[in-house]
Amino acid sequence: MKGGTIIKPNRKGQIVIPKEMRKFLGILADTHLHLLQRGHGIYVYPIKEVTGESFHETSYPALLRETKGKWGKEEEKVSSAQRRKTELLASKKRKTSW
Repeated sequence: MKGGTIIKPNRKGQIVIPKEMRKFLGILADTHLHLLQRGHGIYVYPIKEVTGESFHETSYPALLRETKGKWGKEEEKVSSAQRRKTELLASKKRKTSW
């Protein structure tokens, strides 16, 4: 695949993702895309699954039950490195759900 392609937006600011890139990334007509602004650029990521509000309504109480007491009385004994590791793992787990 090429390193990049130069395109120009239309009057509405819309762009077309070239067919070669869509095919490589598996972007179809019904694929949701995540646009992320970083500095002076935009990154486009295809999203495999989009969850609705009902997912969040059921997942939040489950998350609270799962993490209940994690830092309670043991908080003083847990090193900041161990806490960071645990939080990064939890963050990674959440990201894989979408």
